[in-house]
Amino acid sequence: MDNDTKLLNLALDAGEIMLMSGAETFRVQDTMLRILSVSGREKVEALALSTMLIVSLPREEKGPLSMARGVRDRSVNFEKICAVNEMSRAFVSGNISLEQAITELQNIDNAPRFSNLAIIIAYSLTSGGLTLVYNGTLLDSLIAFIIGLILGLTAVLNTKWKTPYFFSPLLGGAITGVLTMIAYMFVPQSHIDMIIVGSIMPLLPGLTLTKSIRDILEGNFISGTSRLVEALLVACGIAAGVALGIGLFPIQYN
Repeated sequence: MDNDTKLLNLALDAGEIMLMSGAETFRVQDTMLRILSVSGREKVEALALSTMLIVSLPREEKGPLSMARGVRDRSVNFEKICAVNEMSRAFVSGNISLEQAITELQNIDNAPRFSNLAIIIAYSLTSGGLTLVYNGTLLDSLIAFIIGLILGLTAVLNTKWKTPYFFSPLLGGAITGVLTMIAYMFVPQSHIDMIIVGSIMPLLPGLTLTKSIRDILEGNFISGTSRLVEALLVACGIAAGVALGIGLFPIQYN
């Protein structure tokens, strides 16, 4: 594999890690362009879409070299985004070689993600804590905390089983609705609205919505619009799941 191909693969690998970890497309494009600029050639191109990366390197002797890669997995990991950004800057400034950059990027990609226990605890603390923030009682917060534990476990299992992307928010909303109504049956002093609002907060696509607005403001209308539609579909899936869960219990709520 020649250096040009290695450089393109490095740019694609960096962009893929950033896009999968929750970076905006304009930030991904900037990082890939920085990496490709090391070649010293003019008119290098890098394009980042919400599900695809394309890079091109002009070569007079052998013709232009272009590569594309699909990106389908999504997660949130700002630590990896920062690590890739630091690696790219070190590579562009000449502090590390191409081979060292490839090795460092592999280490970033293989770095352990948050443990399953940490994810479950984060879900429960977010649900319980935000229920209090939204004027819920301590009892509401405790119920939301328990629901958050179950939602965190569900999220871990969905990742393990690779369930369809839009099925996860629908299932999470349904679980929230069902468990909230069950809790209300046994504890009538609880408040259904406060518990639901607090419990679904970890499921809401706030980051996706924010990235869509930033992409649109940066002029990346295709990626921005697709992310905006994604956020709306996720929100609709959560709402439909909650409605389905509540609808299973014909309880008069005062």
